[in-house]
Amino acid sequence: MSVLSVQSVSYSYKTKYQTVQAVKDVSCDLSAGTLYALVGKSGSGKTTLLSLLAGLDTPQSGDIMVNGQSLREIDVDIYRRKQASVIYQSYNLFPLMTVCENVMYPLKLLRHSDADAKKEAQIALEKVGLGESYWKRLPAMLSGGEQQRVAIARTLAVHAQIVLADEPTGNLDSTNGNEVMSLLKELNRDGATVVMVTHSEENAREAERIIRMMDGYILT
Repeated sequence: MSVLSVQSVSYSYKTKYQTVQAVKDVSCDLSAGTLYALVGKSGSGKTTLLSLLAGLDTPQSGDIMVNGQSLREIDVDIYRRKQASVIYQSYNLFPLMTVCENVMYPLKLLRHSDADAKKEAQIALEKVGLGESYWKRLPAMLSGGEQQRVAIARTLAVHAQIVLADEPTGNLDSTNGNEVMSLLKELNRDGATVVMVTHSEENAREAERIIRMMDGYILT
């Protein structure tokens, strides 16, 4: 069953000097509970496609369906809070919030009580190997690998059905990168559909399916 369906989607954006056709008439179906690697050279359109899947950009033609419903017809903020979680290469943690507060944040947006949000956040942090000694630290006090684990804990805490990861190991050394890949695979084993943009062929081989892009088109 397809959890995400991309239907003849095209998207372009303007720079100072030109219009870039980033995604060109792309169609694909993403099955529930599958780990995908989205690969291609820089400029191939893979990050733009991920942004479209996240509802961060809107297709100029075509449509993206989530469980049979168009992203154009739903509140994309609620979609990203309840159904889809985005993991960024740059972690996107709030610098003045503690580790625990960063993981609590999306739960508070979903109107969980402070007590429930804190409990869920702590459980998620334990799952990614960040015990109580980390909970009151600020992001700047963590290594890159630890910050990415906080970002993944945030995804765990909201029980996202769809996980969209943009180069999640791109800023990490091989050891931390392998740990993050293990956590993404664990999310997938727990039932999440994971779509991961990566330049790493090694990481791509960990996926069940590889989607290759070139010049805005899907090749496979």
